[in-house]
Amino acid sequence: MQTITKPKLVFFQWKHERAPDFMKLHLQLHVKCLSEFFDVIVINEDCDYQQICDQYQPDLTLFESGVKYIAQKINIKNTSAYPEIPKLGFHNGDSWCDCRAGFLSDMEHWDIETFFSICTTTAEHTPEIAKNLFVWPNFIDADIYRDYNQPKIIPTMLTGSTYYLYPWRQQIYKIISQYYPSLTFPHGGYEKSSTSRMIYGEQYARSINASWFVPTCGSVAKEIVRKHFEIPGSKSCLLTEKTPSLEAAGFVDMENCVFVDKHDLLDKLDYLFQNLDVLERITNAGYQLVHSQHTLKQRDQIFQWFNLHQNLKPNQKIVQKNPFEPLTIVEKSSGIENSHLICNGLSIDLLRKGDEKLWKGQYQEAETLYLRCLNYTVCMPEPKLRLALCKLYQGDAAAAQHWIVQPIKYTLEDYKAIDPEPVEWAYFIISLLCQGKLNEAKQRAQQFPSLSHPELDRTRWAINSLTNKADKVGSSYHEQSKYRYSLHPLPKRDFKDWIENLCIILKKCNQPNWAENLSKLVYSESEVLHNNQKKTFSINTKFLIKSLTNIYRKLFTKLPQPWKQKNKLRPDYLIKVRRFVYFKLIIPSTKVLHALETRFGYFLPYRFSLMKNDEFLHDIQKMVREEDIKTALLIGAAAGDGNTEAFLTGIWENQNKPTAFCINTSTPQFIKLQNRYANDSLVKCYDIASSSQGHLPDALENTIKKIHQDNQINCFDLVLIDSSEVNTSIELDQVYGTMFILLDDISTFENYQNHHRLITDSNYTLISQNPSLRNGYAIFKKLKHEIIY
Repeated sequence: MQTITKPKLVFFQWKHERAPDFMKLHLQLHVKCLSEFFDVIVINEDCDYQQICDQYQPDLTLFESGVKYIAQKINIKNTSAYPEIPKLGFHNGDSWCDCRAGFLSDMEHWDIETFFSICTTTAEHTPEIAKNLFVWPNFIDADIYRDYNQPKIIPTMLTGSTYYLYPWRQQIYKIISQYYPSLTFPHGGYEKSSTSRMIYGEQYARSINASWFVPTCGSVAKEIVRKHFEIPGSKSCLLTEKTPSLEAAGFVDMENCVFVDKHDLLDKLDYLFQNLDVLERITNAGYQLVHSQHTLKQRDQIFQWFNLHQNLKPNQKIVQKNPFEPLTIVEKSSGIENSHLICNGLSIDLLRKGDEKLWKGQYQEAETLYLRCLNYTVCMPEPKLRLALCKLYQGDAAAAQHWIVQPIKYTLEDYKAIDPEPVEWAYFIISLLCQGKLNEAKQRAQQFPSLSHPELDRTRWAINSLTNKADKVGSSYHEQSKYRYSLHPLPKRDFKDWIENLCIILKKCNQPNWAENLSKLVYSESEVLHNNQKKTFSINTKFLIKSLTNIYRKLFTKLPQPWKQKNKLRPDYLIKVRRFVYFKLIIPSTKVLHALETRFGYFLPYRFSLMKNDEFLHDIQKMVREEDIKTALLIGAAAGDGNTEAFLTGIWENQNKPTAFCINTSTPQFIKLQNRYANDSLVKCYDIASSSQGHLPDALENTIKKIHQDNQINCFDLVLIDSSEVNTSIELDQVYGTMFILLDDISTFENYQNHHRLITDSNYTLISQNPSLRNGYAIFKKLKHEIIY
């Protein structure tokens, strides 16, 4: 029998000794898959590429990069040797993560121009590399994920991480756990010391096999993750979110999986549990799909590329039309490119909407959208660069530098890339210039001389012109034909438009002289700098006022004539009128008024308003009503405000009769609230006294201390922070230790830092969150015992 010789592949893989065991299993699976098609040599230590090739004489080399969790990057020298051996880059990380800048730096310095990624959405997040990017999708090891013939004793199994990256899981797990018996496996994170209690491998697969349903999702990116294959591959019914990635992989609703959202989840579960024959058919079909198309034996995309590349002619190229279909060769002149999935995940959608606002000059609206994006993907670089741009256009260069330094610091210090992301570096230099730090800007512009990108090269020209007084554009700047790929595809501008835009920023940041100097170098006397930022208007409230006025006039005309006297109500009929208005007019008019609220926002009193159905207000009222609390604090109280009304309604409904402390500055609505509850023993209002806005944080702290002293309490049981009603930053230290902390407006600067502090605090757990609801909210509960790792 003839032995088939496999081509030889050298796989440069990072050091993963410190990774948790379940992650090591995933990393070993990559090697096992490659070994199906190649003779694989793994190199996971610092090395010389030329010496490795001399020793092993590979047919292909693969370089892992962009790894996020507990991995140590290896240094590889002389990668320009043996140019005849094809080299591939392997992006082993999330499509949105902050390792991508380091990955692109590695690829350039290792002379690699073709990449593979495990994520189907990488091209959507980094479009500049889409033409050179192929997908090597996730898969399973059929030796582990299979049918163990376990009896189905678990109705639903809840497994996997449920933190802010997974809003679908948060919603679905919450509903399932309320209505169906469930087995929950907490996720320990990605630190080795915190994952000792996690199950993985065969034990994990057997647990899935014993379950009727196991839900999972692909995070905010709507990615296809291992669990999408592990669940049906272990012969359980996959409950999941409908996405283009899953449909491309062959999943069909109610045929081989069940697509659900929070609206139809219970209906579908009820139906399938009552029709077990249908459930078994779907489960069997999902099992067949995965074991025929999504095991490591079918993941031969890299092998396909190698075989096609061997026979590639100069006028041809390799393309991938679908992550789960074979690669093909096409003529370069055909115009056919790699076809990548567009999933429109939540973070991408928020980023695009923010960009629309940014380039229209609506900076505050843009900032809110970018902060909401960060509340899902805290490490994502794109919203941080955009926030820096918003601050520059608003004249706050120091704040811009604060945002832009974060991804740069990670790339250079944590990831240990040779150089930074070029667009980020360009606007770091610009932020220095806008603060008047010309010498430091010049110093930074001279760093990383081999790093090239239009934004960075133009920035260098501007700095050089301001320091060396260059008088000709052509002698100091020229467009580069080749430059570093960037994570940040900004609007394309010609050179003059770009300088004009920079001058706008400089003027906003109080640097008019430098703006004038640059303008003179680029524009002739007849050309004038101009700013065509479009003015935007808020919603026209005239329609609302007119509609309400017409409604009230119609209501008055319906009153019986004897009740009226010179277009006024007779006093003796006042009670009758109130009853009549409530039962005959207000209630029948509810639909009309609610329609107006849907269009213009809440304006009715809380008990009549649609705001009672608001997700966050419902959670506030329910938590304040049902939790065993004695004291509760509301920071930012205001009469008529939804948060305040839900908070106080819950207080009155709580059988413990807790005391509510409401604080705010002396706004008209807070004064109205104080007057309303002046004689109410359950509600105590405290005014934040301050002589000026600059002293508000100190005054707020003093007010909270006064509440402690006056009422002899050390800590509140529940705190709600409504930052939209208090125009100042609120230090979490003032209420830290509270059992329940509710944050509104987490996508605003006032509560953004508090939210992310609690997200990373091992003493608190996130019990509810929705960054997409208005400016976002989050609810945290203090753990009874501190967690020690």
